[in-house]
Amino acid sequence: MADNIENLVLEQLRAIRADIASVKEDTREIKSRLIIVESGIASLRRDSGDFRPVLQTNI
Repeated sequence: MADNIENLVLEQLRAIRADIASVKEDTREIKSRLIIVESGIASLRRDSGDFRPVLQTNI
């Protein structure tokens, strides 16, 4: 009976480790995508910075 309980605990721990590995992989992907989004926003801000003086003089 004790072996059965130990095996169940080990099985659950393996499942938890697999889930954690999956979450880590998802987190890495999200971080990569966030970096791309941040770079795009920074690029848009740089580009729109070129138009601010023109917009202000036309108002």
